[in-house]
Amino acid sequence: MSAISAAGSQMGNLPPARATPHTTTDVFVKKADTTAASGFSPSSKVELSDRAKALMAKAEQERAVASQLAAHLAGGGRNSAAMIPASTSPMAMTPWADSGVLAKSSASGPASDGIAAVKEWAKSDVFRNAAKAVADDQVRALVRDGQLSQLPALDDDQLNQLSEAERNIYGTVRSLQGLYDSMPKTMDQALADRKKLVLEAYPDEIGRMRSGLASGSLKKEDGWEDIIASREAELAAAQQGTMKIHAVNDSNLVQSKGEFTVTHDSNGWSASGITVNGNASALQEAFGTKNMQVGSSPYTGDYVITW
Repeated sequence: MSAISAAGSQMGNLPPARATPHTTTDVFVKKADTTAASGFSPSSKVELSDRAKALMAKAEQERAVASQLAAHLAGGGRNSAAMIPASTSPMAMTPWADSGVLAKSSASGPASDGIAAVKEWAKSDVFRNAAKAVADDQVRALVRDGQLSQLPALDDDQLNQLSEAERNIYGTVRSLQGLYDSMPKTMDQALADRKKLVLEAYPDEIGRMRSGLASGSLKKEDGWEDIIASREAELAAAQQGTMKIHAVNDSNLVQSKGEFTVTHDSNGWSASGITVNGNASALQEAFGTKNMQVGSSPYTGDYVITW
């Protein structure tokens, strides 16, 4: 069984032109190679699969838990920047004093607000694992549902205002925020994100590969002409608006594993999002084309983009 695999965020980054190409009928990476000509063109209407609906229902349940956690954190006279509802932008947050009177906005900027928020979170048992640089289900749910204010980048002097445990909370939450922010929130967004990436990245990438072939640094016998043709086909589909997205709830076609974990070492913080594996031959049979890209998001479930 051939496999389509992808690791990291919902659709990773495009790899640069490389010396050893691979064909995507065997293995390809998200936002990477695809194969030749397009065939069957399915309907453009997107219907959420049963699995996607189940995931959304589960998310609603977990959102209620997140709201309870937010209320718990709010009970101790917390700083107004520490927690916000999912529908509210941090920049639009109105600060209130404990007395219910409108509080004076901080003049020290987002860095000071972020530091204050982290210090408040550190007082709660909800962040006990984050204080050890471990992302758990409680913190993941809060970040996923937008219940925590967006943390800004801090310089060394600002980080030194935090204890080790507080720095771990900061690194854990900010790393998770980066992961969840990169995930499409709807199927339409997933398709739009793919189109945008292809339109912005492929022309230059195709040009570099053609230049490599012309100069001899890339060898024709390594399959670069097929890769260029594949890129050009996807670019044309993005330009012509013929790319389609389809929800998938069949584990024989697509399997995804959401990790959303963080690690910290001397080189800094890193995070892992979703790993997606697709059965290439089964997907080609199901959708009538070899031109496809698998993806997944905690907000949408699994999907495949075809052209």
